[in-house]
Amino acid sequence: MSIVIDQVTLESFKSYGDETTIALGNGVTAILGDNGSGKSTIQEGVGYALFDTHPFRNQDRLVRDGESSGHVEVTFTNRATGETYTVRRWAGRSKYDVLDENGDNLGLDTNSEVKDWICNQLGIDNSDDLSQAWEKSIGVPQTDFLSDFASNGEKERIDTFDPLFDIERYREAYKSLSGLEEEFENDIDELEEEITRLEVSLEDLPEVKDEVEEHEEAVEELEQELQSLNEEIQELEEEEEELEELEDSLRDAKQELKSLEETKIPAQQEALEKAKERREEAKEAKEILEDVEDDYQRHEDAQDRLDDLEEKRDERDRLEDDLSDLGGQIDRLKDQIRRHKEDLREAQEARETVEELEPKKERYESLEEQISDLEDDEDRIEEIDERLEEIDDEIEELDEEADEIEAEIDDAEAKREEAERLSDLQDERQDLIAREQRLEKETDDLREQNQELRELDLDEESEVSCPTCDRPVTPDHREKVIERNEARIEEITEDELPEVEGDIEQIEEEIESAQDAKEAVDEIPRLEDKLERVEGEIDDLREEKQELRDERDELEDEVAALPEKRDELDGLEGVVDDYHTAKATIESADGVTEELRDTRDELGEKRVEYRELRDDLAEYEGLDDEIDRVKEVIDETEDAHTRYVKNEDEATKLPERRQEVEDEQEKLEELKSERDDVEDRVESLQEEFNAERLNEVQEELDELNTQHAKTEQKLDDAKEDLEEARDELAELEEKQERKQDLEDEVTELERDQEFARWARNSLQQGAEDLRDLITSEIGDRANAIFQQLRGNPTETLVWDKTYNLRVRVRGQNKPFDTLSGGEKMAAALSVRLAILEQLASVGVAFLDEPTANLDQQKKQNLVNQLDDLDQLNQLLVVSHDRTFESMTERTIELEKDEDREVTRVVSE
Repeated sequence: MSIVIDQVTLESFKSYGDETTIALGNGVTAILGDNGSGKSTIQEGVGYALFDTHPFRNQDRLVRDGESSGHVEVTFTNRATGETYTVRRWAGRSKYDVLDENGDNLGLDTNSEVKDWICNQLGIDNSDDLSQAWEKSIGVPQTDFLSDFASNGEKERIDTFDPLFDIERYREAYKSLSGLEEEFENDIDELEEEITRLEVSLEDLPEVKDEVEEHEEAVEELEQELQSLNEEIQELEEEEEELEELEDSLRDAKQELKSLEETKIPAQQEALEKAKERREEAKEAKEILEDVEDDYQRHEDAQDRLDDLEEKRDERDRLEDDLSDLGGQIDRLKDQIRRHKEDLREAQEARETVEELEPKKERYESLEEQISDLEDDEDRIEEIDERLEEIDDEIEELDEEADEIEAEIDDAEAKREEAERLSDLQDERQDLIAREQRLEKETDDLREQNQELRELDLDEESEVSCPTCDRPVTPDHREKVIERNEARIEEITEDELPEVEGDIEQIEEEIESAQDAKEAVDEIPRLEDKLERVEGEIDDLREEKQELRDERDELEDEVAALPEKRDELDGLEGVVDDYHTAKATIESADGVTEELRDTRDELGEKRVEYRELRDDLAEYEGLDDEIDRVKEVIDETEDAHTRYVKNEDEATKLPERRQEVEDEQEKLEELKSERDDVEDRVESLQEEFNAERLNEVQEELDELNTQHAKTEQKLDDAKEDLEEARDELAELEEKQERKQDLEDEVTELERDQEFARWARNSLQQGAEDLRDLITSEIGDRANAIFQQLRGNPTETLVWDKTYNLRVRVRGQNKPFDTLSGGEKMAAALSVRLAILEQLASVGVAFLDEPTANLDQQKKQNLVNQLDDLDQLNQLLVVSHDRTFESMTERTIELEKDEDREVTRVVSE
């Protein structure tokens, strides 16, 4: 499954400060910039977010210096589904967020869940292969680009490339099958022992089956007997239930008759008497209402009149309050007119003051601006002094770094002669290994000959030929040959082989030392570049230091006038305060004339309103006297009003009380009739109920229930015996099934044992065959790319099944270590590109500084070749070589801010 990376966003990640987003696209894209500008950080960010790999042992080194945290976001589109996702990973914490195209979190809780999800998106089998796919194929670091091919050790090369092609799984599978045949044999023996034990325990199976049948018959007989008893008991229980129902009905009827005679009828008679008493009370209340009705009505009319008069009094009081408020408002308006006149006078005086102080105020503001500029110059002088100290410290550190680099270069140069011996030492080691193998083979052949000779059946007339010389074998000849072979075996094992093994061990040590020396020598160009960069930084710092000193001298001359200007400013401070005070007075008086006119108009309106209110109050004269007269009438009729109200409710209930007496009388008659009916029902039930028959039925039931319980117990015992027998039978049948399963399992294990033997033999050869096939296919494609890059069809690139890379020119082989820098880069690039074509299911790849040691024509050949890689949707070339800008369709240029040491995007 392939993807396209749409953009990469970095924040506080290595040299990137504020959030920086780099948009990417299909095809070949060049990411350009000087050394140290942050180009490779984009590649490292993608590797960190999607492939769980980074160049440091400590993740904290990914966070920009001075920041507490940082992160990288990679937004990509899955070409199969069209869905877009963003993977955000925090530097130093290994924390992931995975967002969909709407910004919603997918809710992947653990890092392992995130990695499994990424593998699914990239089409990679499992998360263990993520970093391997990145480091050896998709995003090979610059440091490993050539070194993977420079190794002269076959095992080291195989350990490097086998995991990339999953070949090491053959070796792992072969090892895992080691001893599997013996495990199968042990498992078969254990199963056969268990089968034997099961056969012994199954001897009782027929007897147990007979026992189960006997118990089943006994249970069936007891169940039939119990069924017969149940039927008899049911008939008697039904008769008992009918008799008990008659007995309960008779008892209930007698209880009901007693309740009517002793409780309900007396209670109803009492309720009738109380209803008659309430009827008399209602009659008396009605007579009282008729006596006081006239005085009650006078009281009600006087109360209504009093309510109307009190409303008028409230209205009068409100008008008096409004009149008082208007008087206060008129006084406040008069005072406001006086203040407005005073404000106009003060504003005129303030205008005269402003005109007088205006020139001094302008001088004050000019001084303030000049002093602010000079204070900024003072701050700049302090910044310059601090930066000068920093520059001195940086120059000192860089001088020390340059000395250390020069010392490393000198040490590496001293090892050059030893490094040049590496190829000869490796050839010598190969010769010794070949000799060791020949001696071991000779020993094995001699032992095999001796074994064949010892197994020969010889007599005096034998014509068997000797396996060593083809002469007829006699007992004496056989003994001589065996003795001679044994002497040779002893000579090889005790003298020649130990000597060869010692020589190999010694040459291995020399090779290891020579390899270390070669690695040091290979580092010389990088160290020289580093030294040149450090010396360039020192020159830049010294130039910056001189520029800062010149700037400081100019600033000191200007700042000298600062004290005099500050003194003049202090002298004008009071004048400026007076100016601003007068200005505020003028501003506050704006609109006062208009306000004075409005206030006078409002005062006239209030005076008219005051006179109208005073006229309205004249209508309320004599109101208090009339209220007093009405209250006297209310007092005179208060007692009659109270008696009327007290008896009014009871008097209205007279019809209800009369009806209540009639209802209670009717209820009493109904209860007496009900009593007569219950007496008749008691007499009828007494004639129908037979107590003697009920006792007989209950005695018969007791006997049958006792017999039923005994039969049930017998049935439970019989069922328990049956269950035990069935359990025993089921256990034996399970053992019989277990025996059959074990026999089937033994058959299956025997087949598996035979298959494991065949598979182990096949796996051993399969790894070699697969490596040969892969290197052949990739090698052919790499050779085509190499010849196109080099522009020379007479040079042939060879990548054999031991992953050894060499160039053949006119029949002569040139090992990888003997190639020039340009030849090495072209050879390594060709193989890397061929591998990408074979394994690029992801559809994305990075090439870090692929043009090292390539001339202009070969760079153009490289770009043309990159465009022809159909299997790759997106290829990103990271380089400081700006010739790519004109060779690729898309370029992204980066640079580092000299002040903040922060990477920024110059153009896209």
